[in-house]
Amino acid sequence: MKIGFGIPNNQGVKDPNDLVAMAVAVENMGCHSVWVREHLFHSSYVAERLGDRPYHDALTVLTAVACATKTVRLGTSVLVLPWHDPARLGKMIATLDQLSYGRVDLGIGVALTKDEFENLGIDFASRGKRTDEILGALQALWTQDIPEFSGSFYHYSGLRFSPKPYQKPYPPILIGGFSEAARQRVARFGDGWHTLRQTPRQFAKSRADIFERTENAGRDANALRFSLSIPIRFTDTPPSAPVMDRTALTGANDDIAETINAYKIEGLDEIVLGISSAEMKLNIKTMERFMLDVAPHL
Repeated sequence: MKIGFGIPNNQGVKDPNDLVAMAVAVENMGCHSVWVREHLFHSSYVAERLGDRPYHDALTVLTAVACATKTVRLGTSVLVLPWHDPARLGKMIATLDQLSYGRVDLGIGVALTKDEFENLGIDFASRGKRTDEILGALQALWTQDIPEFSGSFYHYSGLRFSPKPYQKPYPPILIGGFSEAARQRVARFGDGWHTLRQTPRQFAKSRADIFERTENAGRDANALRFSLSIPIRFTDTPPSAPVMDRTALTGANDDIAETINAYKIEGLDEIVLGISSAEMKLNIKTMERFMLDVAPHL
């Protein structure tokens, strides 16, 4: 089981340099990857959590992390694809992949914050269609010297696009979400599935569905990667839910290992831990305990 760490760029950390320091610290602990989240405005539940505290930009933070680290993979959990112009995003991701010598994992999603779409002037109802088109556009931009692409929203023709990503043909595209549309998007475009807070039981059911859809699409389902982002908190109280119905990692060392191993049995490849706090010391202390006392039992 690979271990990832959710950098709390979404938790109101005052100094973004602290986020980079956290990434360096967990790399030194042996974590496989670090991940960032994305919102552009303090929308609905984001505003409730942060008030006037900052939500730092995902790709800017990852760029700084890329320059300060050597081995951890750099994941987005997730970029909201309909908010991005594919040519600009394609250049940013390709540059980051070159800068990090091929360490980018591109997690993407569609988001549910309707007020944020309204503020950006982007149609909420067509976000799925726009996402699928952007994925196709990115694949063309990254694999064709002179990209040719024509869709309902974006058209490219006759001009060279560079740089290309370091990874070939491009960084792994991990589809977020757990709706039927998201699972079908994995089958059509994805190199894997990156979901949030699914129970082991829910994860197993969705994974089986994704396998079937991917094979029906004529693609190799065994090549897919499966990762899950989940909060962690060490407590003195054991989890109240049965292991297959848990949506968070809580309890003592053995409880948390039991939950993660349930995911592992169902085919999870990587678990991304979120501390849900802006406190530097708490993030580091939690990850140190996890890597020392839990990880060896996975």
